[in-house]
Amino acid sequence: MNFPAYVPAAVRAHITTLIEGDSNESHGWAASLTNLDETIVGIDRAIETYTRLGEDDYLTSLKIQKSDAQEHRDRLAADVDCLHRLGGDLRMRGAFALLTAEFSDEKEWSRFIYAAWAARIDFTKYRERLKRATELKNDIAESAKILANLIREFSKTGVNGPNEFYSVSELLLKTDNFEMLEHNLYMWKSMRHHILGELPPPDVPETKDVVDSLGLVSFPKIVTFQVEERGNIDPEEETRNTLRYVWGIAPEFSALLDTVAQASLAFRPGESGMIGAAVESRQHSAKTAYIRAFGNLLTNSHGFVLSPPIMNAMAIVANVVINLPEIDVTNDDVRKALKKLLKSDPENSDEK
Repeated sequence: MNFPAYVPAAVRAHITTLIEGDSNESHGWAASLTNLDETIVGIDRAIETYTRLGEDDYLTSLKIQKSDAQEHRDRLAADVDCLHRLGGDLRMRGAFALLTAEFSDEKEWSRFIYAAWAARIDFTKYRERLKRATELKNDIAESAKILANLIREFSKTGVNGPNEFYSVSELLLKTDNFEMLEHNLYMWKSMRHHILGELPPPDVPETKDVVDSLGLVSFPKIVTFQVEERGNIDPEEETRNTLRYVWGIAPEFSALLDTVAQASLAFRPGESGMIGAAVESRQHSAKTAYIRAFGNLLTNSHGFVLSPPIMNAMAIVANVVINLPEIDVTNDDVRKALKKLLKSDPENSDEK
């Protein structure tokens, strides 16, 4: 890539490394783009071949592969185009002039440019998932309250319902773990009687065999007590008695549902870091989201202090990165978007 004379050497080196690679990373983004183009061409050929042969079984999978590869390719191409603008757009001359008086370390240049292109992502999906999480957590709270009340109403009928309606230990005893492709099924069946104070099922190996297979030394010793004289009780039976007693005084399932409802109502879905900064406003604005993400990366990830010259340079860079004729980022836009961030930074207290 040919750079204008006003582009700092550190910026040239950073952009060149990303696009073309260097001695440490020979495979740059340009090479990745070429590989993706070749992959897409290969998938197209396979689709054409299987279509011609009438073998439709593979077509669905191939079309998904092509869609994923095309999405990756488009995203990478947009990143490369952004880097070309950051290193060659005439508008960047003003940004570099502002930053020259601020930066004394070459790493500051590369970190600034990194933050500029890294903040350029589509935050729509993050907004949508926060919206969906808010809807679901409210539904969870309402459903938990309804189920808890239904169980209590059932109890008032005087009919003896299944123990699973009330006992958490019974739920654990009757529920198997099929997660991780049933990887934990055998282990859970082998272990759960220990925490429930039950005798091991006749079809389950002894605990020692399971412990040995895991390479564990032993289970933690459970300290127990007896109100009455202990007598000559077997230690394992004593432990089981204590565990059964503890589970017997544990909250009922309906009470746990109350806790789930309270936790759901109190929970506020959110994102952290750059994404959290970008989507914290309820109103969607590509301009504001980018500025906040950019500012978060500069301050929280790279330790920059957002001085007036840096924020003015951010406005120029935002226009170069977003690069849409209908969007114009001003210095005032940057200050307003970063108002909360500036207030939280004592070194920017004069911006309050």
